[in-house]
Amino acid sequence: MRGYGFEGGGGSSEFPGFARKLPGFGAQFKEDVKKNHAAVFSLGSFGEVLARPENYVEIDPEVRDAWGIPVLKFNIEWGANELAMARDMVETQREMFEAAGIEIMSERTHPLPPGWSIHEEGTARMGNDPKKSFVTKFNQSHEIKNLFVVDGAAFVSATEKNPTLTLLTLSMRAADYIAEEMRRGTFG
Repeated sequence: MRGYGFEGGGGSSEFPGFARKLPGFGAQFKEDVKKNHAAVFSLGSFGEVLARPENYVEIDPEVRDAWGIPVLKFNIEWGANELAMARDMVETQREMFEAAGIEIMSERTHPLPPGWSIHEEGTARMGNDPKKSFVTKFNQSHEIKNLFVVDGAAFVSATEKNPTLTLLTLSMRAADYIAEEMRRGTFG
């Protein structure tokens, strides 16, 4: 089982979402909402999604966008690792909440569907071997020398961490490489 992490939040909001999970109605319901309003804490779980051949994108042969351009079709399901990780996350959260004396008012015991909470990653693997990857270490296409993919597509797996700083760093490296190659006249 690969790594995962938690992100917590708390406080109150104008529209307390937890209230829909409380039983009752009327004056007692209002009192229960007020009693718990400023004491809400939530914990979100994020786990790595491993690369699997069964998970891929393709050009949809039937669906087109408003301009008649074919759209991407996503083929993805959670694998054994992700499902095991989700079970462990729930158990670990329960242990942490119990140790802290936190009452669990509601919980999700199964993972949300793929794509619900993501930073798009994968589909254009980075590597040295053109037979096993799409882009070089500079995010340059192996086949089309003036094509650079400077987003999360080069990642092999979707991490449990926010990839933004890594994406910025890789983009800066690609930009430096492009500038140097332009000085050399590589791209004509």
